[in-house]
Amino acid sequence: MKRRKSIRTRIIVSIWCIVVPMTILFSMAIGYFYMSFHRYNKIVNNITQANEYNMTFKENMDSVIYHIVVGSIRYNEPKEHANLGMRDPYIQIDRARRQFQQLKERTTDREKLTTLREVLGLLNTLEQRVDDIVNNVKEGGHYDKNMQMFNMDISILTGLIQDSIQRYIYESAIEMGKVQREINGRIMFFIRIMIVIFAVLLIISIVISKYTTDRIIKPIDNMCRVTESYAVGDFSKKLEVKNNNELDVLANSFNNMGDDIENLIKTVGEEQKEKQSLEMKLLTAEINPHFLYNTLDTIVWLTEAKENDEAVKVLSYLSDFFRVSLSNGRDVITVGEEETHINSYLAIQEIRFSDMMDYEISIDDEIKDCQMVKMTLQPLVENAIYHGIRGRRKKGIIRVTGKDQGSYMVFTVEDTGRGMTAEELDDFRQRLLTGKIMQSAEGHGFGVANVVTRLHLYYGSDMDITVKSVVGRGTIIKIVLPKSVQ
Repeated sequence: MKRRKSIRTRIIVSIWCIVVPMTILFSMAIGYFYMSFHRYNKIVNNITQANEYNMTFKENMDSVIYHIVVGSIRYNEPKEHANLGMRDPYIQIDRARRQFQQLKERTTDREKLTTLREVLGLLNTLEQRVDDIVNNVKEGGHYDKNMQMFNMDISILTGLIQDSIQRYIYESAIEMGKVQREINGRIMFFIRIMIVIFAVLLIISIVISKYTTDRIIKPIDNMCRVTESYAVGDFSKKLEVKNNNELDVLANSFNNMGDDIENLIKTVGEEQKEKQSLEMKLLTAEINPHFLYNTLDTIVWLTEAKENDEAVKVLSYLSDFFRVSLSNGRDVITVGEEETHINSYLAIQEIRFSDMMDYEISIDDEIKDCQMVKMTLQPLVENAIYHGIRGRRKKGIIRVTGKDQGSYMVFTVEDTGRGMTAEELDDFRQRLLTGKIMQSAEGHGFGVANVVTRLHLYYGSDMDITVKSVVGRGTIIKIVLPKSVQ
C-alpha cells in the first residue's frame, strides 16, 4: 500500500506546487478587480441616474409650469397632464429629490457631496416657487405675476439645477477616470507578478517532470509498444510485472484486457457475418412483387383503355423506381436518388388511386448530394398509403419533406389519413422499439420497424425517429439522420 501510494503522492505534490500559488494569485486579482469594477460600475450607475435628469428635467418642468400659468391645464387635474404627455410638477420634484438624496447617501467625495447638496437645496426652492404659482392660480387674476415668476424664478432655478447636475456628472467622470487608471496600474502589476510566478513554476515543473518521467513514463512506454502490437492484431506480447507499484496492477489488467479483446474480435467477426447476412436479405426483399404486379396490371389496363401516354408514363416511373431500388447493389445512395425513388413510387400510386390521394415532395437542395441509407422513405410512404389514406373514404394528401439542419437532415412523412388511437400509437411505437416487422394487409413493403432496424445498423444512436398521430387527422413520422453514413 505504501509503494502504491507513492506515485499518487508525487502527482498530487506536483499539482499542488502549481495550483496553490496560482490560486492565491488569482484570488487576490479577482478580489481586487471585483472591488474596483464594483466601484467603477457604481460611478457609471450614478452618472446614468443623474444624466436622466440632466437631459429632461428642465424641459419637462418648464413645460408643465408654463401650461399651468397660461391655463391650458389645471394643476389639480392629473388626466390633463397625462393627455399632454406631462407629469405633475410636485411628482417630478419629489422623484428627483429622492434620486439625488440616494446619490448623496452613496457618495463620499467632498466635492460631489457639495454639488448634491446644492441640487437638493435648489429643488426645495423650486418647490416653493411652484407653490407660489399654484396659489396664485387658485386665487386667479395673477397671470402677469405668474409669467414673471415663471421667467425669473422657475426657468432660472431649473437652469441652475441642470448646471449643478452637469457639474456632478463632470466630477463623477473625473473620479471614474481615476478608478480606470488605478485598474490599469493594478493590471500591469499583476501581469509582472504573474510572469515571475510562471517562471518559478516552470522551473519547478521541469524538476518534477524529470523525476516523474524516470519513475512512471518508462513503464508506460513499454505499455504503448504492447498496445501497438495489439493494434495490428498481435496479442501474443504481454507486459512484464516487476515494478511493485500501481503499474503492476495496470499491467495485469492490460494483459487481461488483451485476452478479452482477442476473444471479442472472434465474437464480433461472427456478428459481422450475421450483419452481412441481414443486409443481403434486405437487398433481396427490396423488390416488392405485389407492387410490381399491381403496377403491371395498371399498365395493361391503361393500354387496353388506349391511354398509351399514361401507360408510357407509368412504365417510366417504374423504371426509375427499380433503377434506384437496385442501384448496382449499393445500400447507400444520395438524398436526390431517394427523392427520385419515392417520387416514382408516389406517381404510380397516384395514377392507380387518383380518386384517393395526392402527394407533395419538398427536399432542400442543400442536402440532395448527401448520403443516406437506401429505401428509408419509401416504406414510410407505403405505410402512409395503406395504413393511413386507404383507411378513410375521402381523398387524402401525403407530404414528404427533407430539411437541412446543420450536420443533420430531418425527413418527415405526413398523411391526412385515418390516424391512430392512443392504444394503436403506443403499439406502433413499441414495434419500433422491438424491431418487429410490420407487413401491410397486402404484403406491401418492409414496414416502418424494418426501416428503423436498418437505420440503427448504419447510424447507431446518432439517428432518431418520432411518430405523432391523431384520429381522423393523420400521422406524422419524423426521422433525423446525420449527413454522412458510417
